[in-house]
Amino acid sequence: MNIEIINKEAEIAVAVKFEAVEFTKMAEIMTRGYQKLWAYLAKCGKQMAGAPYCKYTNGSENFTKFDIELGIPVSEPLPEHGDIYMSKTCDGKAITATHKGAYRDIEKTYAPMMQYLADHKLVSTEVYYDYYLNNPADTSESELLTKVVFPIK
Repeated sequence: MNIEIINKEAEIAVAVKFEAVEFTKMAEIMTRGYQKLWAYLAKCGKQMAGAPYCKYTNGSENFTKFDIELGIPVSEPLPEHGDIYMSKTCDGKAITATHKGAYRDIEKTYAPMMQYLADHKLVSTEVYYDYYLNNPADTSESELLTKVVFPIK
């Protein structure tokens, strides 16, 4: 696995937030949230300008619950609509790696990245991003690509 330090530029995105999401319900919540965002983009006649993401914040100590923000980058700000709002992704230094395979196995990428932070004495912002580089609707589970980004201080 190739873990590297990058200087990430922020993107603007349409987003929705869900609080205290249990890890076991993540797929259901994500499906519902992304469907809402895709419908809103279609209503506005807009396309995505980058990979959809899930931003994890306020994780429980045992990583079984998270507050999450689901977002789809866009090229220009759009009006807020109900619980859909404009957001901005992280900006600045981060470590990153690409996970290949099922989403449920993402820990196989997170664990070495956490170790990389410790080994290199880097301090995480404790906000984590997963960027979905291909679509599970037309990609086999073994070929799914997820870019994992850990912003650092």
